[in-house]
Amino acid sequence: MKKTDEIKVSVIIYVKNTVDYIEKCIRSVMNQTLQEIEILIVDGGSTDGTLDIIERVKKEDNRIRFFHSIASVGAQFNLGLQEARGQYIGICEADDYILPEMYEKQYQIALENQLDVVRAGYYQIFHVNNKEYRFKLKSCYQDEWTEKVIVSNRNTFFLEQGVNGFWNGIYRRNFLLENHIGMNETKGAAYQDISFSFLVQMYAEKIWFMKEAFYCYRIDNLNASVNSLHGIEFHISEYEELKKRLKNSNQWEQYKNMFFSWELVSYRWFLGELPNDLKKDNAKKVYHILNGQNQEEKFDTKRMMETVKLFAETLDNETEFLQCILSGTENKIALLEYMENLLKKNEEIILFGVGHLGKIIRQFFALFRKEIFLTDNSKFLQSSGLMGEKIYHPEDMTRRFPHGRYIIASVNDAKEMNEQLIKLGIPGEKILICDDEEFFLRRIFVKAGKYGES
Repeated sequence: MKKTDEIKVSVIIYVKNTVDYIEKCIRSVMNQTLQEIEILIVDGGSTDGTLDIIERVKKEDNRIRFFHSIASVGAQFNLGLQEARGQYIGICEADDYILPEMYEKQYQIALENQLDVVRAGYYQIFHVNNKEYRFKLKSCYQDEWTEKVIVSNRNTFFLEQGVNGFWNGIYRRNFLLENHIGMNETKGAAYQDISFSFLVQMYAEKIWFMKEAFYCYRIDNLNASVNSLHGIEFHISEYEELKKRLKNSNQWEQYKNMFFSWELVSYRWFLGELPNDLKKDNAKKVYHILNGQNQEEKFDTKRMMETVKLFAETLDNETEFLQCILSGTENKIALLEYMENLLKKNEEIILFGVGHLGKIIRQFFALFRKEIFLTDNSKFLQSSGLMGEKIYHPEDMTRRFPHGRYIIASVNDAKEMNEQLIKLGIPGEKILICDDEEFFLRRIFVKAGKYGES
């Protein structure tokens, strides 16, 4: 057992019934190149054989400490934080795993710069036909803010990054304790990280975004809380608790517009994850919650995150709000239905846009050995190609395949690309838009094996 003053990072693993994943998770922490760590496993009442695995692995490493808790991610995390003795806190969820150098590299940066928080990129991972797919997400989408110390001075910069993973970093333990930052001890395992992330990003004064990625976040666990259909209620409860915290600490007026921005982001994301027949009723519920809050608190749209201002500005009109927050739903439904019946289709497929998202879609089609044609507006790609494949000019493609199926792959430019295809003579019904990476990965790529069987 390491002496308390030798422990550099305390890694908290909260777990309940993850028998298929827990051993890989624990071993990924045990195998960190940083040896001066402790591993705090907090079980919330597992009954599926998880405990047997933990007890067996625990015998191999005296850095593992094992605790029992009520079934609440918040209570489990808080117990781990209370027992932790390291300078920094790491978090690894029980169905995920981490790459070997994560804590060594993060701790070195944190120590040298006396940081409150270090965040790295992370991978969304899943398996199709026994093959693991891994796609990287950035810790900060503005490259100019990466690989350097950022002093926040208690402004809203860090909050404006939104929830972009919280387990992909480390936190100075005394920073968490001094600011009374933990998780809400509500029941279950859904969204207790929202308040934790908000408070961390509100209080942190010295932060660092790494370009590297280490954390492997599983998106194909059907039992994960993110797949719960009761997510609206969980979100409501979590934001009510956060609001109480901000009001009780006299920080509500300063941060209420960021609070409201986070709510809008959360609800829009969750509505996008719901089955189609549940979207509208839940969207109406969200509208009445947010509209009531807005009337009471008088939020200022000018001080909100840019990504949600449009939604906030429609809160006086239910029809406009529903249309705005559900915009793109019809196209996502069409994209999903097309991919589900992919092998039954016999038409030319043209992928418009071969950036990050386009490359993901290209891998998806490769699973089914479906020939696709690639087109992009980039003159460089048109001249150089991509991994040996020719990239065509959009005008060449539309002349060659006026009746083909065009799939637009772009997060930021999908609307303009759609208009471009229509001007080039492609009917709107022959165009599908993919502008949401997470939707494509979770709802389409993860289920690729099933599509292949249909």
